[in-house]
Amino acid sequence: MSRRLAIIAGAGVLAPAVARAALATGDTVQIVALADIDAPEGAVAIRATLAEPQLVIGAVRQFGASHLVLAGAVSLDDAARVRLAGALGSADGEGRGDAALSGLAGQLEKLTGAKLIGAHEVVGSLLAPEGLIAGPDLSAETTGTARLALEAARAIGRLDLGQAAVAQGRRILAAEDAAGTDELIARIATYRQRGLIAGTAPLVLAKASKPDQPLQIDLPAIGPTTVANAAAAGIAVIAVEAGRTLVLDRADLEQAAIAAGVTVIGLATNG
Repeated sequence: MSRRLAIIAGAGVLAPAVARAALATGDTVQIVALADIDAPEGAVAIRATLAEPQLVIGAVRQFGASHLVLAGAVSLDDAARVRLAGALGSADGEGRGDAALSGLAGQLEKLTGAKLIGAHEVVGSLLAPEGLIAGPDLSAETTGTARLALEAARAIGRLDLGQAAVAQGRRILAAEDAAGTDELIARIATYRQRGLIAGTAPLVLAKASKPDQPLQIDLPAIGPTTVANAAAAGIAVIAVEAGRTLVLDRADLEQAAIAAGVTVIGLATNG
């Protein structure tokens, strides 16, 4: 049976991809765009802002959505998080931190009347598989570094700090913070320019979900731009948590990885 699917859309290619897949299966689609995106023909698109979260919730309710997807990148400062938490019925202090926002999924369902689902439940090919995704094979030693980096990414997730880390050999070089993955990659480039990173061992970027993170909200994601930025910063390997990371524009990502000589691999974790 077809759905009435509302997509609260941040920046990037994910929301349009979800919309196209839903339309292809006969769903009626609304896009509540929080950023400039290329909404596909056939979708009902409106502009909104999280500065007025009640209007976003009202738009979804007025559409009569049966299902709701959060897709795309959204940047929230602490003030915006507090406003959003208040709109969802939480105390101010509960609005800070990504883990806290993830815990508000149930309240979002109550307020909109829609079932919150993950983007991967609409586009089944989005989740990273286990094993080599693109680029050259890895040595056992570099695979060990990738697992170390992935463990570090999970560890900072427990602190609600970020979802990514960079390692070389058996050393963690840097971790993602509130500025995001692109800034982490830029820092690595700066460290190399300053001579703070030496040696010939490959640099590995790892991305992983936060422990106990719901699959419907803010899963880590990579795409062709991630590959290009990593290659420019001297990062040779991107390791992602299999089954809990979104791979965007898979064909373009594979081509970018081959062109740059960057390996992209999915690794399993202990949950």
